[in-house]
Amino acid sequence: MTADAAQHGWHLMFPERHPYAGGAQHYAADLENDDGCEVELAAIKSPERN
Repeated sequence: MTADAAQHGWHLMFPERHPYAGGAQHYAADLENDDGCEVELAAIKSPERN
């Protein structure tokens, strides 16, 4: 979704901290459009299974 966002008028906020601005176990993409609307896409990595 993040990769396709630019094609729909959204740009990545905080690109220098993307995608782990919330820490190593937190994936997030903060997006903003030209109207100033902001969204955050977030997911927590699932733990690895042994």
